[in-house]
Amino acid sequence: MAEFLIDTNVLSRIFTGDKNVKDFIETLDAAICTVVYVECLQGSKSIREKRIVESYLSRFELNHITFDISTRTIDLIRIYSNTHGLLLADALIAATCLDVNLTLVTYNVNDFHFIQDLKYLKPSV
Repeated sequence: MAEFLIDTNVLSRIFTGDKNVKDFIETLDAAICTVVYVECLQGSKSIREKRIVESYLSRFELNHITFDISTRTIDLIRIYSNTHGLLLADALIAATCLDVNLTLVTYNVNDFHFIQDLKYLKPSV
């Protein structure tokens, strides 16, 4: 079972050719979630790019949205949307990490640092 969940902004660096980030991520026992998968697909500019993205993402365990994740997402939005500007996609990603006990790997620490009990790691590469 995976220990880390890779955020979209980290994968974006891999898709734009950052070998250091790719090498780092591939040392981790990592997963993605439905939201990250969809955001990566949505960011592709062609059918060819979608195929490349999906091929790369297939190496990761995929955590789907469950009832528990949905419930936790609602709680996170209730608590943090007004005070910290938490958005739906980030709330779903954080809820997945909390529900499955994963450490979020993200460059956007400011989007998550206020969420109680959420573990996160900002890559140094």
